[in-house]
Amino acid sequence: AKDRRSAMTPAGLAKLWAGLALLFGTVFVFTIPPFQSPDEPNHFLRAWQISEGVWLPEKGDNRLGGTVPASLVQLCDSFAYLKMDYEARLALPQLETARRLALSGHQRVFADFPNTAIYAPTAYLPQAAGIGLCRLAGAGPLAMLYGARFANLIVWILLVWRALLLMPFLRPLMAALALLPASLVIAASANADVITNGLCWWLIASFLAGAGKYHLQIAAFILACLNKLIVLPIGLFPFSLNIKRAGRNLLPAVLLLVAGFAAALFWGQFARAAFIPYDHYAPAYRDAQTLNEGVDPARQLARVATHPFEFTGIALRSAARALPSVAAHIVGKFGWEKNYLHPVWLALLGLCLAALVSTESPLIRPFQRAAAGGIVAVYVFLFALTMYALWCPVGATEVTNFQGRYFTPILPLTMLAVANGRLAAKAKVIRICAATVLILGNLAIIAAIMQRYYW
Repeated sequence: AKDRRSAMTPAGLAKLWAGLALLFGTVFVFTIPPFQSPDEPNHFLRAWQISEGVWLPEKGDNRLGGTVPASLVQLCDSFAYLKMDYEARLALPQLETARRLALSGHQRVFADFPNTAIYAPTAYLPQAAGIGLCRLAGAGPLAMLYGARFANLIVWILLVWRALLLMPFLRPLMAALALLPASLVIAASANADVITNGLCWWLIASFLAGAGKYHLQIAAFILACLNKLIVLPIGLFPFSLNIKRAGRNLLPAVLLLVAGFAAALFWGQFARAAFIPYDHYAPAYRDAQTLNEGVDPARQLARVATHPFEFTGIALRSAARALPSVAAHIVGKFGWEKNYLHPVWLALLGLCLAALVSTESPLIRPFQRAAAGGIVAVYVFLFALTMYALWCPVGATEVTNFQGRYFTPILPLTMLAVANGRLAAKAKVIRICAATVLILGNLAIIAAIMQRYYW
C-alpha cells in the first residue's frame, strides 16, 4: 500500500534511500582518509582483535588494549599527522605507500586502545567480519580498514532499510534522518556505534509495526544493550504501545526489558573492572590515550549520589550550552576535528528537517508520544551521567563531550515526540525539496572533505 501522503510505496522509498545511502556511503568510505573518523585507530585495532577470536581485551602493567601485528600500529601512526592539523593534506603517494604495507603477522606488539577495549565485542562484529574476509583474501592492513568501514556501512543500510519497511508512518522523515550527511559519514567508518544505531532504529520501527517477532526483538535488544548500556530505556517503549492490551501481551515487553537489563549489567560490570583512568594508567603511555586527567568514575558517581540536584543542574546547563553544536553534529559534521558543512548548508538541512517534521502526525496516542519524549530525556540524562563519570574530572562543573553522533539511537523516538501535521497539505512539495537538499548536502560534504584533506 502507498503512503497516504506520498506517491511512493514503502518499498520504493526504502529502495531509493538504500541506493542513495550506498552511493554516498561508499564515496565516504574511500574519500575520508584512513583513521580520520573519531577514535577510528582504536576502533580498528579492537575490531582486528575480535577478528582473531580474542573477544576480551588484554590488561597488564597498567595498560589496556591487545597484541596486534606491528604493521597495524605502523599504519595508524602514519596518518596521525592529519589529526587536528587543518593545514595538513593527504598526498596520494603516501596513500600508495600505505596500500603496499604488508601485514606483519609474526611481528606483534602491544597496542593501547583503552577507550575502545571496554566496548563489547558484539559492537565490532561487522568490522571484524570485513577484516576477516580481507585477511582471507591476502589483503594488506589498509584494505582491511576499508573492509571494516564498508562492512559497517552495509549493516547500517540493511538495518535502516528494514526499519523503513516496518515503519507504519513517518517513513520520509526517518529516511531523511538516515540520509543526513553526518549520518552516512559515521556509518561509513569503523566506529562501534554504527551497528547499535541501526539496531535501535530497527527495534523502534518493529515496536511500532507490532511485528510480533519477539525473539528477534529480544535478541536485537540484548545486542544493543551489550554495545551501549544507555540504550536500555528504549526497552520501555513497548509498554506504552501495549498498555491498553490484555496483560498477557505485556509479557514479551517484560522479557525484552529484563533481557536488556541483564545484558547491560553483565557488560557494564566487566567494563567497570577493565577501565583504567588516566591517573592510574602507565605514565609512559597515558598521554597518547583518549583519557582525561582527574577522572575517577567510582568517586564521580559517589559524588553524584550525594549531590543529585547539583549534578542535574550541571547536566541541564551543559546540555543547553551544547545544543547548537549537537544539532550541527547531527546534520553535517565529519572527521575528528570541528569539521562542519558551511553554515548555509547546516541551516538548509535543519530547515528541511523542521519542515518534514510538520508534514505528518504519528498515528499514536498523545501519552505514547509523551512516553517517547520521556525516554529521550532519560537517555540524555544517562548519557550526561556516563560522560560525567568517564570523561570529566571529579567535581567538574560542566559535562563535556556532547556530540551529536551519540544521540543517533534515539532520533526516531525524538521524531515521534515532535512530529505534527501542520504542513500536511504541502507534504509533497516539502518532501521533494528536502530530498533535493539532502542530495546536494551530501555532495557538499564530499566537497568539504576534499577541501579539508586533499586540496
